[in-house]
Parts: sequence; C-alpha cells; structure tokens
Amino acid sequence: MTQDRAVVVAVDSFKGSLTSNQACLAVARGWSRAEPDRQVLTVPVADGGEGTLDAALAAGFSAVSVRCHGATGDLGTVDYARRGDVAVIEMAACCGLERADRVSGPPTVRRGLVASSAGLGEVMAAALRAGATSLIIGIGGSASTDAGAGMLEALGARLLEKDGSPVEPGAAGLAELEVVDLSELNPRLREVSLTVACDVTSPLLGPSGAAAVFGPQKGLDGEAIDLADRAIGRFADTLESGLGVRHRDDPGAGAAGGVGWALMCLGARYRPGAGAVLEWTRAAEKIARAEVVVTGEGRLDHQTMLGKLPSAIRTLAHDAGAQVWAVCGRCDLDEGERRRFDRVLELSAVEPDPNRSMANAGVLLRDLVEQEVRTWVAGADGPGEEVGGMPPARGLGPDMS
Repeated sequence: MTQDRAVVVAVDSFKGSLTSNQACLAVARGWSRAEPDRQVLTVPVADGGEGTLDAALAAGFSAVSVRCHGATGDLGTVDYARRGDVAVIEMAACCGLERADRVSGPPTVRRGLVASSAGLGEVMAAALRAGATSLIIGIGGSASTDAGAGMLEALGARLLEKDGSPVEPGAAGLAELEVVDLSELNPRLREVSLTVACDVTSPLLGPSGAAAVFGPQKGLDGEAIDLADRAIGRFADTLESGLGVRHRDDPGAGAAGGVGWALMCLGARYRPGAGAVLEWTRAAEKIARAEVVVTGEGRLDHQTMLGKLPSAIRTLAHDAGAQVWAVCGRCDLDEGERRRFDRVLELSAVEPDPNRSMANAGVLLRDLVEQEVRTWVAGADGPGEEVGGMPPARGLGPDMS
C-alpha cells in the first residue's frame, strides 16, 4: 500500500438505482471515510447509452441546452455536451425509452411502430449550427425502430410516399416509402467527423437485426417485428442505392433501431461506446497513476467480460500495475472470471433482498467499501481475496455524507 498513489473510481451505472456518477461518489465517500488522506479520483463512465452525457460533463465538457422532440412527438429541452469543436450527443436523452415512457406510459405495438428518431437529428442540427466539427453520438437507450429515418428528415432529407407526400413517422411510415431525396440534406454533414458510440454489434436486418432483437423492448410483437424488418429493408434498398454504399451488414448497423446504420451511411465510423467514453475522460492517464482502480456495474456476469466497461477498465488497470476491485449489486461471474479482479464486493452479500438493495444502493455501496478498505488497510487479509458472505455493513441509513 502506497498512500501517495491515488485510487481511481470508474463505475458504470447500477441500472434502476444509481447513475454512474452516483455510484462513483458512493464508492469515493466510503473509501475516504476509511482512508481520509488518500486521493480518490472519480471518473463517471458509460457505454454510449444513458449516462454518456453525464460522463462527458464530468470530463470537463459544458452543457448546451436545446429543444427537441421525443420519440412520441413531445417537445422538451435537453442538453448535449460541448468542449471546443467536439459535441457529445446522447440519443437516450433526446428521444430515448425513458422519456417515451414518461410521456406515454409503457411501450405498446402502436408506439413501437410510430416512434421516431427525429429528436436526435434536431440536436445534431443544433450542434452543427453552433459550429461543432466533431459529433460523437451515443445511441444506446433508443425508443424507435425507424432506421434513423426521423433523424435524417430532421437533417434535411425528404422521405416520400408514391404521391409525393412525406411518409408518416416510424417503421410504419417506411412501409409506404417510395423516394428518398437527399438534395437538401444539411451540407455541413460533409465537413464534420461523425462517430457512433455504442456497445451493440447487430446488423440492420434479419433475425439478429434491429427489429428482431431490440423491437420487443420497444413494444413490437411478432407481426410488428416482421413489418418493421420489411419496412427497414425497403428503406435500406432505397438509401444505399442512392448513396452507392452498403452498411446494412456492418457491426452496429442494427443499433438504436437502425440509427447506427443511417449514421454509417452519412460517413460515421463505429466505435465501441466504452472506448469512446474512456478516451475523452482520459481514464488511462488517471489509471496509470493509481494503486487501486474500482470499477463495476449493477450486475457482473459473463457479458461483462466481453468488452463491457468494467472489463475495459480492468484491462487498463492491470496494464498499469494497479489492483482492480469490482463492485456490483450482484455477481454471476464464474470462479475463473471472478479471479480476474483482485476483490469483488457485492451488495447482495449485505442485503439479499433485491428491492431493498436497489432502494438503498448508494448507502450500502458506501458502507461496504468503507468496511472493506478498513480491513485492507489493517492488513487483516491478503490482496486478491474476494468479499462474500460479509456481515451487514455498519451505519446503514439515509445519510450519504
């Protein structure tokens, strides 16, 4: 233990209970209670979905407020993040599932077929008007399955039916598509760098595509999924033919209901969300000076180890010679996967009731970390041991100070 070296906390969100920022602060408070003289650095992180905007703001970007439409047509104020000429836009904030649910309640088939990505295009257009030359777009958490049609329309494209009238919003409207007119597409799109940040690698169409895999969480059932897949295919045939490109089979094309594909057709490059976020937060620079790195997410499982944020952070930390501690609500890693972390701290070990654990996640996490750090500092157990079956953490209560 060398107290002159920092502790870096880079924890992803605990879905349904803590944002990344809240989780990082809970860990930092617990560590500082046990070791007040240690420098603890928090690095809120995300994978291109919810929390991407917060991660950018925590990394020194500034919030810019704009108005845009949600997936179901409501108009509201959202933020994107700006630093210099770089803008970070979170689709979930613009026209994501949570916003749609607040406005219209749980997803239905009808909503799934008419939900639009127009709000994302409106925010992109605002960033372009403000002079941004690099747009990084996190597309996780979307509510639509329109293959980016609404986004393209907000950027100046015209999608027309046979009689020349604009198609209706969503996948339902694409079923009537005849013409894609890009003559009035925002000309600044040819001058800027576009990056798609997400952790989805699905193609656009078919049984692994946008409608089949992600449509059900947006309200689509079997018949509606088939309709949406056919409509998106119709759109893809028309747009790719007009542009002379083919991106429907590229990894990430099916992300965000096909928005990934539409952005690729505009020249965007695909990047795993974790890598993009870790780059602008300068996480590697901070981790290089750390003795311990704390990462994690709500549930650690086999998927975690396939390139998700905690795995990416673990690799950076091990390369830097730092210990890596993982925190989570629940751990479903097998024994070999668990041992890739120096310690694993589970909220389920101190509060088995998942409802109570989620309701009190911040306090439980703070106290669990404090207890384990005190044990570590005292040298009561050796590095590399895991935490499980621990007695309840001390001082549980509403105070988060």
